Amino acid sequence: MQILFDATPFVPGQATGAGRLVRQAVAQFFQLDRGNRFRLFGFAPDIWPHRELPDNFTYERIQPWRWLGPLAQEAARRNHIGACLSRFPIDVVHCTLEPTPIHDERARVLFSLYDLARRTPEFRASADDLRVRARTWLRYRLARRADLIHTISHFSADRITESLGIPRHRVRVVYPGVEPCFTPGPVDRDVLARFALSDGPYFLFVGQFGRQKNEDGLIRAFGLAVRERAVGDAQLALVGDTSALRDATSRLAAETAPGRVRLLAGVADDDLVHLYRGATALVLPSFHEGFGLPVVEAMACGTPAIVSNVTSLPEVVDVAGLVVPAGDDAALAAALARLAGDRSWRDTMSAKALERAARFTHTTYARGLLALYRELAHD
Repeated sequence: MQILFDATPFVPGQATGAGRLVRQAVAQFFQLDRGNRFRLFGFAPDIWPHRELPDNFTYERIQPWRWLGPLAQEAARRNHIGACLSRFPIDVVHCTLEPTPIHDERARVLFSLYDLARRTPEFRASADDLRVRARTWLRYRLARRADLIHTISHFSADRITESLGIPRHRVRVVYPGVEPCFTPGPVDRDVLARFALSDGPYFLFVGQFGRQKNEDGLIRAFGLAVRERAVGDAQLALVGDTSALRDATSRLAAETAPGRVRLLAGVADDDLVHLYRGATALVLPSFHEGFGLPVVEAMACGTPAIVSNVTSLPEVVDVAGLVVPAGDDAALAAALARLAGDRSWRDTMSAKALERAARFTHTTYARGLLALYRELAHD
């Protein structure tokens, strides 16, 4: 079996959710599969720096045609897939971020559609770029042409069926795994000091800033808890691409509990693990999540999570976290206060978090994808 694998979401130094999933799948494929032929392609100079690829793997870097502007990457992806289909007997094409139309009856298409966040009212309100809206429309239209859809939660699977009209028997759920570096252990105080978090307790948010993440609600809830003196001298640290923050959010962060809300950009995994370990809780009060990978990363470090009661988050956290009504600032403030003030209960939730996170492994994720490849190739 020959698999053409789209590794374009992987960009060194940019740990997006899709990039993490590509990286962990490829790393496990190297360990688990020596019989099938994998043809990987992407925009990065290398998929596995400083190490040789196994004999049954190849990686080809593709160069976007920059004169095409915003369409360059998609054009390069489609051109490369078409060239590979004409040169090699490809059995399965795995599109890991954007679907690509395939005009080869021999090849089957697996499309990883992690969520339908772009269909949420919050995303639509923030996506005022016509090109973003056009790409979103095309993504979901082409998704219907895939032979199988892979997604990462049962909530997302149900939404894909209901919203896109794709039959449920063509949608498969394979949970992602957590990076091996995220484990319980000692906290490097020098790392915390570098981010000005070494002087006391703090709550942590990790994610791509956007209205569906509800970071504004989190900041307001934290300010409410501070005014009620319910969280002591705790800080709030928000980790993400700060260039994507709306001006209104930046002003809110500056005006709410001055000096106690930290916006942190460019945090590498080696540092992030210590931010997780040192946090009182990971807080992700999103309006929409396809999975919520930071929640599992935090739980794997022994840090309990506070999440909203919508979409995939209750499914992922189960009984190992605190679930609050989405958009309810007062309930979120009360949750912050409870974790800040009850050490014994927090320790109990930490133990449950470790137990829950153990279910989400790289090996399980990769084995699930390999099973989908076999299903498609032998259909």
